[in-house]
Amino acid sequence: MLSLIGRAPALACLLPIVGFCSIASAQASQAVLADGRVLTQILPIKIFATEGPMWNLDLANQGIYVTGRKITIPATLDGVPYYIAGSSVFGGDGTAATGIGGSNFHKILDSSAIGEDRDFTREGDHLGPRRLGAARSLFSTSEARRVSDSVDLVRSPLAQQQIEQNYFQMVQACYAVHDDILPPDFLDRAGLRGADPANWVYPSMTGGTLKSAGTHYQDEQGNEYLVPGGFEDAEAVIELSENVATGVVRSIARGNATRPDSFVIGDMLVIFSQDPRFGAEVFGVADSHIPRELFFRQIQEGQTSLDTIGHFVGDHVMFVHEVLTEMVDRQAPIVVTADRIQFRVAGARGEARWRGAVDKPEDVDQFFAVLYSPGPGGTEVRNVFPIALLPNIDAPGATYNVRLRAVPGVNLAAVTHIQMEARANVGEDPDTGLPIFAVVGTSERIDVVPFRL
Repeated sequence: MLSLIGRAPALACLLPIVGFCSIASAQASQAVLADGRVLTQILPIKIFATEGPMWNLDLANQGIYVTGRKITIPATLDGVPYYIAGSSVFGGDGTAATGIGGSNFHKILDSSAIGEDRDFTREGDHLGPRRLGAARSLFSTSEARRVSDSVDLVRSPLAQQQIEQNYFQMVQACYAVHDDILPPDFLDRAGLRGADPANWVYPSMTGGTLKSAGTHYQDEQGNEYLVPGGFEDAEAVIELSENVATGVVRSIARGNATRPDSFVIGDMLVIFSQDPRFGAEVFGVADSHIPRELFFRQIQEGQTSLDTIGHFVGDHVMFVHEVLTEMVDRQAPIVVTADRIQFRVAGARGEARWRGAVDKPEDVDQFFAVLYSPGPGGTEVRNVFPIALLPNIDAPGATYNVRLRAVPGVNLAAVTHIQMEARANVGEDPDTGLPIFAVVGTSERIDVVPFRL
């Protein structure tokens, strides 16, 4: 998972292409590579998609070989820096400063993830390094160990040796604080067989998968490139795997300078990912970011149930990228989401539907759907509609559902963006005595490309 989890799957738009994601383009998209080469999208659009194991990297030209083709990662796409979805460079607490793209493509290497890119910044009450380094290669174990005479084959047996040692060190350190919960033979199950490290066996793993969707581009000489993007929701995501486990936390321990944060579900040891290329985040209600310190304060051993998404090394140790909880950060701004957007229009009529969530509905006094459309003289018109929040019964937060049909005075075909807006009463106007409301939370402003019936 460079998410490599892929909370927004790269292939999500492939089915809706004939529905709500328009790929028609009056003007071709433009990609720029790290060396300045300009690529222009080929029209009519030619689509590609991949989901398969990564075989090799072209470091000089920022390419990833998968399913018999080379996918090129640009430095910018239509003037915007391009990053592999979910990737990070200094994502010590799960919040990446930047991602991995064409301009810093070498960060994808195993050798970077076990060396220069480990982040030793201290934060809050969490002393010690945020990341101790990768415990799994982007390639399969057999390929990562392979010594090759080919100058074009990117492999690093030395990096793989360090990756294996990282795994042994982290498992041993975390087991020591959970040994009263985990089975007595856990270390043996995990490959640490006996007291002599010479007998330890690193589990053999398959490599990373590249999921991508995009279109064909060409340079000035007519050479073709497969570039992720080029139509709505198309992107590239790398997954070491997408393993999922749900259960009650039996034991939890904060890490230190040599031991990562970890917890136990069932007989599974869960370690927060130490690979600097990937996120390691905790999400709360409405996909809100939960600080690691708050997560550890609120967990109740034997009671709190979590959903975990990450990659395994072997059968018993998960390195987690995303922890999904029902927690709420009371100190953070209100979080509002909007998704599953569908616009169907026929002339000035049609239907718009979407839904989402709010993490702290008790702090919201007014909630609106805002539809933006062009106005006279280059202005923008806001059409605002009150929307009901539906509080969750057995959990914090609330949800909402929007369904607008044949809205008087609004041409859905002209709508360019939507956004949800939460407001709170902050007092009364001293002159009129009327209540004053302030915006306290909004969803992302989302582009709309209506599907025309």
